Amino acid sequence: MKQILPGICRLQVVSCSMLPPNVSLKSKANLPVSVLADTTEISFVGSPKCEYNIENDNNSTSEKTTLEFLTDEYFPFDEQNVAFIISCASGKSYLIGARESPFPVVNVKEIIGPPSGDSAGFQIEISWVSIKSLIPLNL
Repeated sequence: MKQILPGICRLQVVSCSMLPPNVSLKSKANLPVSVLADTTEISFVGSPKCEYNIENDNNSTSEKTTLEFLTDEYFPFDEQNVAFIISCASGKSYLIGARESPFPVVNVKEIIGPPSGDSAGFQIEISWVSIKSLIPLNL
């Protein structure tokens, strides 16, 4: 089953070491999850895209979330274990990442606009596979 998260209006990054333990398991058990740590705002250009997939895996399910966006600023978080907080226009927020491994995989690709005047920037793709990979947050 594939779902797309519409209306992303804010992206933030937080160090995985600052997250509470076992957020995936807590969310799977419908327990509330909050992030009470300092976050860094990420600027983006256009509309970010977040896809959420549930797949069967040897008599159980695994979830994969992929977040893609463009930014015109340097993205220094590709070498660190970081999690991402997505805020939607509906007022709901979601967490991608956990304190424990596996951590989200961050791919940064530098893009150069055509000579006609489009600006250069960075294309960021974050993917994470877990037992619960798009974790609703209680703020």
